[in-house]
Amino acid sequence: MPLTLAKETTEMTWKEQAGEQATQILLEGDMIVPDSKPDLSEILRCEGRVKLKDKRISDDRISFSGEMEVTVLYRAKNGEKPLYAMKSTLPLEDFLHMDGLGKEMEVSLGAELEHLDCRIIKDRKVSVKAVIAVEAAAERKKTAEILTGAEGKDMETLTGTLRMENDTAEGKDRFTVKEEMTIPPSQPEIGEILMENVRLTEQEIRPLDGRAMVRGNLCINLLYTDGEGNLGSLTEKIPFNGYLENGAIEPKTDLSGTLTVEDCRLTPTVDEDGETRQVHMDVTVGAALKGRETTEQEILLDAYAPNGAVSLQKETITYPVTVGSGKNQFTLKERISLENGEMPMLRAENVWGEVRLSEARAIADGVEAEGVLTADILYHCADDAEPMALIRRGIPFTQTMELRGVMEGDEAEVSLRLEDLDFQMLSEGEGELRATLTMEAAAKRQETAEVVTDIALEDRAETKPMAGAVIYMVQKGDSLWKIAKRYRTTVADILAVNEIENPDLIYPGQKLLIIRMKR
Repeated sequence: MPLTLAKETTEMTWKEQAGEQATQILLEGDMIVPDSKPDLSEILRCEGRVKLKDKRISDDRISFSGEMEVTVLYRAKNGEKPLYAMKSTLPLEDFLHMDGLGKEMEVSLGAELEHLDCRIIKDRKVSVKAVIAVEAAAERKKTAEILTGAEGKDMETLTGTLRMENDTAEGKDRFTVKEEMTIPPSQPEIGEILMENVRLTEQEIRPLDGRAMVRGNLCINLLYTDGEGNLGSLTEKIPFNGYLENGAIEPKTDLSGTLTVEDCRLTPTVDEDGETRQVHMDVTVGAALKGRETTEQEILLDAYAPNGAVSLQKETITYPVTVGSGKNQFTLKERISLENGEMPMLRAENVWGEVRLSEARAIADGVEAEGVLTADILYHCADDAEPMALIRRGIPFTQTMELRGVMEGDEAEVSLRLEDLDFQMLSEGEGELRATLTMEAAAKRQETAEVVTDIALEDRAETKPMAGAVIYMVQKGDSLWKIAKRYRTTVADILAVNEIENPDLIYPGQKLLIIRMKR
């Protein structure tokens, strides 16, 4: 018959990985030269930026839309200026299929431009082909009522500690940075901006009480012409700092996040001397924050009754834990030599760079990342027929971060960020490229635990009691709990009979006297 049993329970909530999916999208379109621009002669450089604006979650499907902004830098036929630029926007709309996806799940979605090809098909028309990589990950929220303890007649219980990570202080926000940049006297006045590149460097997110402090630099790279067609370049770092309000953030919160440039508007303005040497900068920065809190919960692991029958209902749960995380900086230095057919360099005008992660993997006590730094170097030539030229170089690299406790098979998460980029000419056919990069890495492991969700205790049919004694030799992997449960005695009785002070200090080959009552 069932016996009276007192149960202690708690509700636990955690996130479980529900699925991942990735695909590549081919985006095609045409760009038409505006009436105010001359005909195309040669495309020197094209760049694109993908913006996802909307995502919709339905059963087994993620629909999304956005756009890709494209800028083309070109030399013109019979142009009055050495370089011209034009911009266009291509719409993006597609979907991902993910088995088992539900509307209630949390989905993260990202898109990255993997390849961009711009080709002249007519004097005033450019064909654009882009390959965009889209990745999505889904998590489901799990909740379970689990037992933390139980009390019943003559019942023995074993408890332990379950250590889990919970996401806290999750949220998205944005802020605006407005500043004025000044063109130095060594550069021409600014007329038309041909290409603009804005990236975030030296990022820092620090938890405070009820808010997060965010600071870093906006690195602005401009290529422009003045009213007479002279080229000018400017690279400047604009520091910013601000606060993002979030009541769940505490100073001890393990806070991480990503900052992205969502929108940028650069407007040339006239200074107090009447010269166009000011640029008004209006940049919108998006911030996605996530806090991590580690909790320890005492839970019931096992139970038995020497004189009764205990029935346990168990459930196996899977949850992620962070094994280690870190951040470091490293420098790449590469000698750049011109190849056959490339025009000799007279003077370097500008350099653009992009870093891309190729592969990230967990290794013993660390994380290893492979990537490529792609650099475009624009320079002046001595040839009047081709006064400007551009070369592109890809620099592969491998970087390792030491993280104690990481094992092969763990999940590695790596982000790479370009902090500084510089090119110095050494001769007309050679130069040195130097770049500073930041690597942020984390290793996660999927842990499993068996938790007790319910328990029942029943009395055994009474029979004539029989006393007994056993000499037991401890085996590898034994614990006093396992031995006591097997012989229907208690850990306390084994300790008392064998005069053991520390229950954790038993060893294989040790002989124990077990006194038991058997029904």
